[in-house]
Amino acid sequence: MKMKVFKKICKVILAIILTIVLVGSLAAVIALNYKTVLASHKIKDVVNSAKTFDDIEISDSVKIVGVGEATHGSSEFQTLKLEMLKKLVEENGFTAFALEADFADCLEANEFIQGGEGNARDIVNNMSFKIYHTAEMARILDWMREYNLSVPKEKSLRFYGFDMQNPEKGVDFLKNYMEENGITGIDTTSLDYFVDEERTEQITKEDAEKIKAELSEIRKAVETKDVIAAKVTENIESTVDYVFAEGMDMYGYRDKAMADNVTWILEREKKVGSGKVMLAAHDGHISKAPHSSMMPTTMGHILKEKYGDEYYSLGTDFFKGKANISVLSITTEEYQRKDYYVTTADPIAYQAKYMKDKKFYLDFETISPETDKKVYDLVHSPVSMGTVGEGFTGIYYIYHSAYRTEMAPVDLYDGMIFYYQVHATVPQY
Repeated sequence: MKMKVFKKICKVILAIILTIVLVGSLAAVIALNYKTVLASHKIKDVVNSAKTFDDIEISDSVKIVGVGEATHGSSEFQTLKLEMLKKLVEENGFTAFALEADFADCLEANEFIQGGEGNARDIVNNMSFKIYHTAEMARILDWMREYNLSVPKEKSLRFYGFDMQNPEKGVDFLKNYMEENGITGIDTTSLDYFVDEERTEQITKEDAEKIKAELSEIRKAVETKDVIAAKVTENIESTVDYVFAEGMDMYGYRDKAMADNVTWILEREKKVGSGKVMLAAHDGHISKAPHSSMMPTTMGHILKEKYGDEYYSLGTDFFKGKANISVLSITTEEYQRKDYYVTTADPIAYQAKYMKDKKFYLDFETISPETDKKVYDLVHSPVSMGTVGEGFTGIYYIYHSAYRTEMAPVDLYDGMIFYYQVHATVPQY
């Protein structure tokens, strides 16, 4: 009899413990995500002010459109690249697409869309950034190639990269170019050492001077023959300097180098195309101001100061969903990718839940404080938006600032496209 009573007491105690654990866990989840919970409500004024993708109108005076993505690893944002490119080409006469990827890394893609050999999926799978090893990126190349085959040569499109972090393809390109064009007698020992995957020693300043000397010699040999080859030498040289940037200066240096590359692309397009370029990059690069103190400046900020209203920054955000991201790990050096489920606390993005396509567009320049006061105040106030980079770890779920930014949308962008839910890309690597 006593044993039965004891068992009953144990069951009651166990039930109480389980209840406490469950309630405690639920409370912890709510505590960590209270901002997301508070953002989950309908705002009729936003719904009424929302525009569709087809409603996006870019002024003819705009020469550069920066299209951002809140995560590198969500399908919707990679699909948006092609949607926006088609719109800008067909409605605004844009003739160039430039990607957040190394300049030389995109030369093969450009050759393909001009009618070169190969297939789009193999080409994107060969890019240095694995975030682009996707079917969505391959579709961009296929569409550009098909478009070029359907128009006169003077209206053809070009594909560029404006980043400068991966010099390996650039060195290969230069060595092949010199061999094919009979340029001999130039030593590339230091360049080869710079991109040697087996290298274990840090590049010294003495090494850097030797690398720059070789690049200078190559540039003198090619600059009168091929502006692209000459640009490759300059891009590699900026990578060399990037190695020696320290702390916060590294972030600013990269964005300044990217902005310089965009200027070069724009000037070239004025000669060979329409002089209008679409950029595709992470939100953090196309934004008109830095997302955090970690970034002293952004490519978009530099472009906005230089070109004013000729630069249009189109940001993106989402309320919830998945992104395929590289895993940050202290236990293994093995490269891994994983689908992470993330949420923001953006009440504006939540409104996409009530839209037909679960997405909508806001043009901040047309929102009036007189007729759209609630929406105007909302976009001019700090909002917790997603800014998921290429690298994630579970501890970020506790430190939301690692993948969110709390700023007024109008301070970062000229307009935004909001999604209710996004889905992970499926890269091949």
